[in-house]
Amino acid sequence: MAKEIIKVEEHFWRLEEDGVRSFLFEGTDRAMLIDTGFGTLPLKQWTSELTPLPVFVVNTHTDGDHTGCNNDFDKIYMHPAEMDYYVFHGKKPIAGDDHEPELLPLWEGDVIDLGYWKFEVILTPGHTPGSIMLLERDKRMLISGDTIQDGDIYMFGQGRNLPAFRASLDKMYKMSSDFDVIWPSHSTCPLTPQIIPGLIEGANALAEGKLTPQEPPRDMPCKLYRCDVAAFLM
Repeated sequence: MAKEIIKVEEHFWRLEEDGVRSFLFEGTDRAMLIDTGFGTLPLKQWTSELTPLPVFVVNTHTDGDHTGCNNDFDKIYMHPAEMDYYVFHGKKPIAGDDHEPELLPLWEGDVIDLGYWKFEVILTPGHTPGSIMLLERDKRMLISGDTIQDGDIYMFGQGRNLPAFRASLDKMYKMSSDFDVIWPSHSTCPLTPQIIPGLIEGANALAEGKLTPQEPPRDMPCKLYRCDVAAFLM
């Protein structure tokens, strides 16, 4: 599996880590790292080599494959609905004299202004209670976390909620004229908004019991349900 840095364009990189990815956006006086992976990448070193600017972290949500290097940075932003799970389950312990990062809130409608980039926070619960996406309206791009992807979407365990997930997909379908490209955390990247109707159809079929349960890819307390564009673990 790949562990690599991919420069997408000026001031924008994909950081790939064995099936999950982070994104680095360089602004005029600071840079934003979206998610920090499993914790197997030297993200602090990589980001310091890519930009001389101070880097802060935004977590799209707080599953362990998105927060692994959080402790290496000073400021961590997330929706407050993620904070309880993160503090008590998802956060790695602080060892020795290591500093405790500052945990800061992001709310629906907040705009993260980096100068060159301006990202609007969109709350999209379902995969987790405080899952967010980030929309760059001028550049017509969406950072979708785990909610919009063509891989296996986790819908089992603490905080997963299928009705909320379906509502979030409907919300993003109504906004799909605002973006041309989607950058997900897993599987094919990038995607286009054309995937969203298929995800809606699949999630609706899952809720209605119309998808056939299959065995998951490894020992997991769930079944795998495939639709035309992705799959759900539930």
